[in-house]
Amino acid sequence: MGALGEILELLHGAADRSRPARLTVVEWTHGPRSGVAFDRYMAERHGRLVGSVSTQLGARGSNAPDETMRTTTLAFESPTRYREDAAGAQAGRRYQVRDGERWVAWDADWGAVSDQTEQEGGPPSATYGLLLDPVALVGAYRLAPARDVEIALRPARCVRAVPRSGPEGATSVVFSLGPGADDVELAVDAERGTLLRAEARLGGEPFHRLEVTDITFGPLSAETFDPRLPPGVVASRWQRPERLPLHELQAAAPFPVLAPARVPDGWRLAESLFTAARGRPPIEAEVSLLYASADGAYSVGVSERAATGVRRDWLEWARDGDLETADAGEHVEPRHHVRVEREGTLVELSGPDPLLLRELARALAPAPTEAPRLSP
Repeated sequence: MGALGEILELLHGAADRSRPARLTVVEWTHGPRSGVAFDRYMAERHGRLVGSVSTQLGARGSNAPDETMRTTTLAFESPTRYREDAAGAQAGRRYQVRDGERWVAWDADWGAVSDQTEQEGGPPSATYGLLLDPVALVGAYRLAPARDVEIALRPARCVRAVPRSGPEGATSVVFSLGPGADDVELAVDAERGTLLRAEARLGGEPFHRLEVTDITFGPLSAETFDPRLPPGVVASRWQRPERLPLHELQAAAPFPVLAPARVPDGWRLAESLFTAARGRPPIEAEVSLLYASADGAYSVGVSERAATGVRRDWLEWARDGDLETADAGEHVEPRHHVRVEREGTLVELSGPDPLLLRELARALAPAPTEAPRLSP
């Protein structure tokens, strides 16, 4: 059997040979280069970019560090029985353990949830379970053997992986390893088939890396998978936007809520949400409205926050005073964006038609506070 055949056989049987296992994974990301790679990925699949997220973030001087790193310890027996403990200088701390349908998850910023308090989203999945069952690589990448290496004191076969085009290149494994890469250098355990290292590169420069720094194979104690939260931590629910009718938003929001007094014929308010403020992590109170055309083909999103809040300046906006003369700022075609400030509220509108955005911005008025009356 040739070298590639041996590697394919390793990948195909890795799940049987690699589990259970305990491993330490270091995930490194170069933010600016990752942004460029992701923009390229989206452009290739969804059309030409007018102004990318990464470009705008860079132009605005984001405070985020260029490089981030997170270390995670994973004890893995199966997709429904595992434990993850993560920490990193930028990423904070995270804990997640699952034993069948029982599970808990805790984040130092977001708080804690469990199967008893958070049933809407279902049980979570292990972040790095794919390393112990990497067979999905075969469908997502074209593989070519390279040299032999040693990772985490384990002999490994180095493989160059080039993303496949089309739907095969849009799988979850691609998003885990680095969407938009020219190629990914993989290191596959020469005995078990475990994925020990994956470095995504663009233009020869790495932008994302997963690397196993320590790994042991063999049985794990039952106590490892006991779904308990750290002492003193009480589970609640993840904070989600609350669906409220338009006339109830003003009572919930700490700022004047505005809505277009007129919309095009056939258009309707399809969604109205309120997000409550939160101190940790810091989240501003926000109202979100979604207007849709009669056939559902077009929509306009409206986001509202207190005008004294933090500005989100990664997009080019048409300002309030520019509505008569300037074109609405473009982001990703065909979305356009308009920002206006009225009565202490910052309103941001986005949609496919800049003229419609201007008309809706001019038609903003205080949202109703009473339920609409039914016609006789």
